[in-house]
Amino acid sequence: MYAERMKRLAVAMKNANLDALFVSNQKNIQYLTGIRAMMAGNVQPFGDPEGFAVIRNGRCEVLCDGRYFAEVDAHDGVSARLLNAPVSAKEIAARLRESLGGGAKRIGYESDALTYADARDLMALTPELVWEPAEKVVTSLRHSKSADEIALLRKAQKITSDCFEHICAWIRVGMSERDVAFEIDSYLRKNSEGSSFNPIVAFGETGCHPHYTPSPTRKLKDGQMVLLDFGAIHNGYCGDLTRMLVMGKANKRHHEVYDLVLAAQQKCLDGIRAGMKCHDADALCRDFFRTMGCDEAFKHGTGHGVGLAIHEPPTLKRTVEAILQPGMVVTVEPGLYYEGWGGVRIEDMVVITEKGHTNLTTCPKKLREIGVRASGGAKRSSTKPASKKRGASKRTGTKPSGGRSKRAKARGKK
Repeated sequence: MYAERMKRLAVAMKNANLDALFVSNQKNIQYLTGIRAMMAGNVQPFGDPEGFAVIRNGRCEVLCDGRYFAEVDAHDGVSARLLNAPVSAKEIAARLRESLGGGAKRIGYESDALTYADARDLMALTPELVWEPAEKVVTSLRHSKSADEIALLRKAQKITSDCFEHICAWIRVGMSERDVAFEIDSYLRKNSEGSSFNPIVAFGETGCHPHYTPSPTRKLKDGQMVLLDFGAIHNGYCGDLTRMLVMGKANKRHHEVYDLVLAAQQKCLDGIRAGMKCHDADALCRDFFRTMGCDEAFKHGTGHGVGLAIHEPPTLKRTVEAILQPGMVVTVEPGLYYEGWGGVRIEDMVVITEKGHTNLTTCPKKLREIGVRASGGAKRSSTKPASKKRGASKRTGTKPSGGRSKRAKARGKK
């Protein structure tokens, strides 16, 4: 697998007229070698780096200190070159010259995965090299996934879906948002490599924030809607799922907002395909919300790419001109958010195909109603889906009480 990726990289480097490539993005190093970073983030400061890959003539050498030699040695086709402490731009420049071995003139670097100061210093110390921004050379290879990668993403999404079922059977009135987030994280640590991002758990009104940090004091009440957004990691690849549930019986407005979001997602799933521009895929959801008079409550893009990183290209947004290609894996996650009431988001992860998509998400999408039970161990009842499938007709019941125009009714309380 990695040998094939190196061959594809050699072609990409030739097309970019590069003699060598200095790779600092940790996910790109993982993609090319299998070596995983221990620390979060893709920008490594020169003072304490985990390692940089130098690609030259089809050969990959990792510049790192002694902490990472065993990790490098465990991977075929990769060698290590020691960075002596204290690591600095001067030390990296010296080891880079050794690794290149002369003859290289044009070298690519990932301008989005180096600090300005480190890049400036490294270039000043290597005046014989012509440094060319090349952040897309490796990243572009990651956009369309292989069959092996899709299998890993499918497994990550299956573990994520299983976690949702676990939470539905476990959650109780009286728990805090942070209690639920901790249980999600604990489940994923037991059943995968952990969470692909910090779980989002929002009860009732806090669901109006698309990205939200769970509160340790906000307690779950009977009748509240719950937004859950989280993902597992399997062999380095990320899952991503958003589902909704209600503690007890969902009310009319819960159903109406939920059905609008579900219908918008289905519009996108019915139309998304290879050859489509990202902004056109976004428009499938956004235009539906506009016809229903609630587009102002849709506060983010329709989706994003997923792979080794939880957010990676392509991005399904209004301004993105990139064209969807077969094998790309993206989320489809429309949502509606109303301050003072809450929000609804429904998210699946799909593979783009020539004729449409393949959905990697197995978790059902009926609005889940949870039998009310107290956190102290009171009555436990089975989870049940909404008893009646509802269509997202053009109605105005998403409002709080009070007279408003049809458009204001569809938008809900501000």
